[in-house]
Amino acid sequence: MPVLSFTQLRHRPVHDPQGILVGNVEDLLVLPLGVRPQVTKFSLRRPDREEWVLPWTIVKEVPEAAELPILIRVPLADVKPVTPRPEEVLLGKTVLDKKVVDTARKKVVRVNDIELAESEGALQVVGVEGGLRGILRHLRSEQLAERLAAMLGKSLPHDVVQWEVIDPVETELSRAKRQAVYTKLAKLHPADIADIMEELTPGERAGVLAALDEATAAEAITEAEPEVQASMVQMMEPEKAADILEEMEPDEAADILSDLPEAKAEELLETMEPKEAHDVEELLEHEEDTAGGLMTTEHVAFSPSLTAAEAIGRIRDEAKDAETIYYLYVTDPQEHLLGVFSLRELILADPNQRLEQIMHTDVVSVRPETALREVAELQTKYNLLALPVVSGEGEMLGIITVDDVLNLILPMIWKKRAVKRFI
Repeated sequence: MPVLSFTQLRHRPVHDPQGILVGNVEDLLVLPLGVRPQVTKFSLRRPDREEWVLPWTIVKEVPEAAELPILIRVPLADVKPVTPRPEEVLLGKTVLDKKVVDTARKKVVRVNDIELAESEGALQVVGVEGGLRGILRHLRSEQLAERLAAMLGKSLPHDVVQWEVIDPVETELSRAKRQAVYTKLAKLHPADIADIMEELTPGERAGVLAALDEATAAEAITEAEPEVQASMVQMMEPEKAADILEEMEPDEAADILSDLPEAKAEELLETMEPKEAHDVEELLEHEEDTAGGLMTTEHVAFSPSLTAAEAIGRIRDEAKDAETIYYLYVTDPQEHLLGVFSLRELILADPNQRLEQIMHTDVVSVRPETALREVAELQTKYNLLALPVVSGEGEMLGIITVDDVLNLILPMIWKKRAVKRFI
């Protein structure tokens, strides 16, 4: 069987072996399992307007010419409607005119038509069409447009996306295969996921992010534009949103919460685990345009009496939760900042050498109230990958990483992606 399109099947008459009209096709039912959904049944509208659901196995022939009727194997008198299974979904209702994620091209596509083909004795969904040709076929103007294009020496492109690279956007189809949905999307770089999310409505974003694991969702949200981040979190269920915020660096979570309505931010903080919520609340106390507002509390600090070998052992256990380990800090029991050394210096040091012998005591640091402009100037002047933030009493409060500073000082034309229309 050649490739068929859904729009060529919809509303098409169905005849029995004697040429008697059984009805007109309304939709196809599919099992959204496996690589390609398989057509199991079809719904049709009877001449008396009654709706029947019939098994696809009774179909004998689907002529290539769209004006010819579909033929079934049994006489009308022997046709018995069946009841759909709970896991079966209507293909046209759930996919046509809906959005899907093309994970190969990393973009959102609106489905203008659906391609089907026979494979191993079954009719399967093989792809979707999102271009002009699909729209024209939808409007039954494809052939006319082809003739006009040919007269101009042009051709109508086929913009077909193979089903294997598609993730449906929060539809009945995606919910029906919840266990497998968005597995392809989750493999993309977080920045690509963020770009895709920005093409969706707030409700669609929330549905997609809710189906991703918390770590992937957190990374994607942090890559999105600030104008969109708060929208993503606000539309989610509080429990899911709180789980995602817990996966973020405290400073990133604080930035998002600061852009939410106060009542919503308080609700999410109350839903978060106490430790993570406390770290974020501390950051929210600082003005947004200061070092305290930009810093993260996640850093690695050691006692000066530790040896290099002991410090390396501690790093293996603790550094997974730190935002960066390019620099390691030395503090006393009261968490006063005593010194700093690089990871390179630690690796090259004698294993028995104490950290107080390795560290540099002339540490460049800032206070929490330091303006961001001064922070950027210091990091640029001294080529620092991270800058510690200390209190007036010398207590280490956190660090500011170079990527956070770059987000502020890079020219907007370089950094800022176009803010999408659905914010």
